[in-house]
Amino acid sequence: MEQVKEGNVRRVNGEGGNLVKLSTTRFGYIEVDESRVIMVTEGIPGFEHLKRYAILPLDKKTPFWWFQSVEDGGIAFVVVDPYILKPDYNPVISEDDMRFLKIECKEDMALMVIVTIRSNPFVVSANLRAPIVVNLKKRLAKQIVLGNSSYPVCYNMVSREPVNKVRCPERDLMQQWQPLPVSL
Repeated sequence: MEQVKEGNVRRVNGEGGNLVKLSTTRFGYIEVDESRVIMVTEGIPGFEHLKRYAILPLDKKTPFWWFQSVEDGGIAFVVVDPYILKPDYNPVISEDDMRFLKIECKEDMALMVIVTIRSNPFVVSANLRAPIVVNLKKRLAKQIVLGNSSYPVCYNMVSREPVNKVRCPERDLMQQWQPLPVSL
């Protein structure tokens, strides 16, 4: 059995496939099957330098998961299936994004949204404006900011409506965000 150490990551090559062992701040040392790692080629905005993630269950009694960076054990996002929050959620994923992620049919695609848990436990919000789109077959993902969307950046998971009465840092950041001009 061969071990290769890279920062807080240790690859173990042996029987049964390759495992990635990593030290995390939330779970201690964990092992992740290399074939289950998802590549976020452009990174999550603000964390563009981190490309490899694993989905870990938060608790078997909740619909939440951890989207744990494999490259930095201190970075993990709480995520949830947006259809649990809003069954009529229907974001438009562009053909360019579908091609970028090599998604051939919608059955190969899954969506997750990042959850923000504030110090006030009644303000738990999900970012419906920027879902993480995952190609389940190719293990590729991208967080896509939906243009011209009515979906809120801060969707209150308790009241099931947009967060308007409290300050929402994610919404403030999204209002400042402008796509860079592209010249062909």
